[in-house]
Amino acid sequence: MDAYRGFIPEEDLRSYHAATYRIESLTHLHESPHVHGFIGEADGSAAGFARTQFHKNENRIYLASLYMLPGFQRRGLGGKLLAAAEEKARNEGLDELWVGVMVPNETARRWYEKRGFRFVREEPFRMGGTTVRHGIGCKVIGK
Repeated sequence: MDAYRGFIPEEDLRSYHAATYRIESLTHLHESPHVHGFIGEADGSAAGFARTQFHKNENRIYLASLYMLPGFQRRGLGGKLLAAAEEKARNEGLDELWVGVMVPNETARRWYEKRGFRFVREEPFRMGGTTVRHGIGCKVIGK
């Protein structure tokens, strides 16, 4: 919610969150052999998570989500989650990791760029009733 509050109305954030992050939705999502999740822990509790999703038709792994709770940001945990996603891609025999970042989320985009991602195109992304531009980026990670 905090990541998008500045450019997506709260009502749209809440409806998207309710639909996407319900236990039933997440359980169904993670039943797929193409989806993998990673939990970042700190101070004895979950501090963030990442999710990768293999797109067979593109032969690509996307870092579909990487979120840190605000109180745990800037501790290096996001980088560790990113490293886990990169390792997953390598283990699948791939030499790239792809990511989507909402264009107005400049902080996240800069974070990914500092870690070697290059954004190559934009696509629309719908969250609730709001559509935002979504930058699609790639990082070469080597096999």
